[in-house]
Amino acid sequence: MRTNRAMTGSRKVQWVRRITQFVFFGLLLTGLYMDLRMVLIVFLPASLLFGNFFCGWACPYGSLQELMGNIGNLIFKKKFKMPKNIQKYLQYLRYVLFLILIVGVLDLVLTPINGYGTFLGQFSEDSTNAASTVALGIMLFYLVLGLFFERPFCNYLCTEAAKYGIASMTRIFSIKRDEASCISCKKCDRACPMNIEVSVHEQVRNGQCINCMKCIDACPVAGTLSYSRVRLPIGKKTKQ
Repeated sequence: MRTNRAMTGSRKVQWVRRITQFVFFGLLLTGLYMDLRMVLIVFLPASLLFGNFFCGWACPYGSLQELMGNIGNLIFKKKFKMPKNIQKYLQYLRYVLFLILIVGVLDLVLTPINGYGTFLGQFSEDSTNAASTVALGIMLFYLVLGLFFERPFCNYLCTEAAKYGIASMTRIFSIKRDEASCISCKKCDRACPMNIEVSVHEQVRNGQCINCMKCIDACPVAGTLSYSRVRLPIGKKTKQ
């Protein structure tokens, strides 16, 4: 079972992550968040090497969804999980929306559901047009939905998350699983807010991963899960 030292280490990571989320959310409330675009853009190239830290550590709307998820955990004994046979297809919806956004087709339709661009802009810009009002309503809807499902908007609709997810596919640092010490308890799977089956991966190379490290924190066996350098999947087919 896990040693006290390992448990303390993973707990510290979660506390650092929560503090970081709090700081970025504070910047949003003060109206300074949107002024940090040149700083925030550092997260994207960093994703190429280290994976997607933006969604799990810095995105205010992602943090709000996580907060709603924690509240849901207190209210309900069991949260809903998307069935695997649906999740494996539905997880690509955000990439389809991202592609549509790039092509420019239906841009006016997608704008109201872009959480990063429109919803977050509500806090830093005097925006009262119809599209922004619709965006706010949609974002509030997904926050309430977050009581029952973990990060629903992040999982299926956020085009920003899709962008970071694509960039993170080249990552050389990621979650690794030691198959020898793994006891297949699947606690990591249940802890993952992005519905990744961590328990079947030797290394998690999945665009859904947001580096929240919750799987590491949930693992009962010290050293079985870790965030470290992984080998590139050259010439080897990996599970997704």
